[in-house]
Amino acid sequence: MLAAALLLAAEEAKKTVNPILPVTEEIVWAAASFFLLWMLMRYVFLAPVMRVMDDREGRLREARAEADSASSGADDAVAAYNARVDVARAEANGIVAAARDEAERYRARKLAEANAEIQAQREAAAAEVAAAKATALAQLRTQVAGVAVSAASRVVQKDLALEAQLQVIEDYVNGSNEGGTR
Repeated sequence: MLAAALLLAAEEAKKTVNPILPVTEEIVWAAASFFLLWMLMRYVFLAPVMRVMDDREGRLREARAEADSASSGADDAVAAYNARVDVARAEANGIVAAARDEAERYRARKLAEANAEIQAQREAAAAEVAAAKATALAQLRTQVAGVAVSAASRVVQKDLALEAQLQVIEDYVNGSNEGGTR
């Protein structure tokens, strides 16, 4: 019985189809479908797709070229702008230097004028002081002479004339200023 069961199982195994392995007719139909689809793609559908891809690549090349030229144009514009800024900066520095020099000359001129005015005021003040000193000395001499004549009048007990004695006193004072004594 075992042998009959094995034989029966073997016959049934031959009748059952393996789902993994394709049947010969399926392989032929698959190959024909593949070849037909390949021909359709190769000669009908691929040409327009390639044309679209070539057009797109051409537009991309043009866009890159335009972007490169725009970029170089922008670089040129930036360089020109920087050159103008440098020129303007140099002009501004020149103007500032000229203004600084002018201000220095103005300051020096005003300082010289102020120093001259101060010197003139000093000389005027010195002259005024000298005149006041001379006036004060003259008054002092007159008063000292008056006191001396008055004292001499009391010592000699006689009235001495002030005007006559002033010349004597003046000669004595001038002689003592020169280094001599009387």
